[in-house]
Amino acid sequence: MGLFSKLFGIKPAQKTEIENKFSTDKSSIETVDLKNHFDQICKGTIIPFFKENGFKKKTLHFARQTNDITQCFNVQKSQWNSYNDSVTFTFNFGFYNSDITSIITDKEVQNEFPKTYDCFIQNRLGTFSHKRDHWYTIARNIDPSKTAEQIKTDLETYLKPIFENYTSLDKLKQFIDKDEKYISPTLSPYYLIAFYMLTDQKEKGRKTILEHYQNALKPQTVTDTIVLPDGTRKEKVTSHINQYYIDGIKKLADRYEVKL
Repeated sequence: MGLFSKLFGIKPAQKTEIENKFSTDKSSIETVDLKNHFDQICKGTIIPFFKENGFKKKTLHFARQTNDITQCFNVQKSQWNSYNDSVTFTFNFGFYNSDITSIITDKEVQNEFPKTYDCFIQNRLGTFSHKRDHWYTIARNIDPSKTAEQIKTDLETYLKPIFENYTSLDKLKQFIDKDEKYISPTLSPYYLIAFYMLTDQKEKGRKTILEHYQNALKPQTVTDTIVLPDGTRKEKVTSHINQYYIDGIKKLADRYEVKL
């Protein structure tokens, strides 16, 4: 306690629990171990959150079975991290159902610990917490305790309600309808059709099959720019039909007896 504080009986501000987990001595900022700060955020903030909420863990992947779905989450580090100047990472989450995966892959699937990339619905948490793709940063000039506080707030305020409200395929109907503008870019037509059919939304499934079959039949135009030896640029325009797209929709149409 400083002289001023002693004279006037003023106690210095107390550090929060998260701040105490980090060494934030400004004089040693040049020797900060960024990897250690990232590990502390994981061990002190991220992992406890999922442990308290009943998730299983493998490395930085987390999964929790609820009724007929598995809720998944993972911490994705940037491939460009050097740990010298900064560390950036983001959060992915999703919902997995083995029946939907089996329909799309056309084989029996048993996945004891699905990852977010296995999910039929998947997205970035930043889409909801920041209304855009958001990456967290740990750097020499950034107080890691502030980053940890922000992460704790984002997990509690945005992710927890999503996982608490959407615990089954039936409840996910509301999630897809409510947040379609966020979900549609990451939900393939094959998964969407299978989801509609499994959740007894057969008319929606039938309309989606017909809509995507018509789209699949339209030639896609691709423009390539070719640089000639003399430096001039020439554009080459080609068009093609995505047969894989057509075959995938046809297979689902046959499965659900939808006449194309």
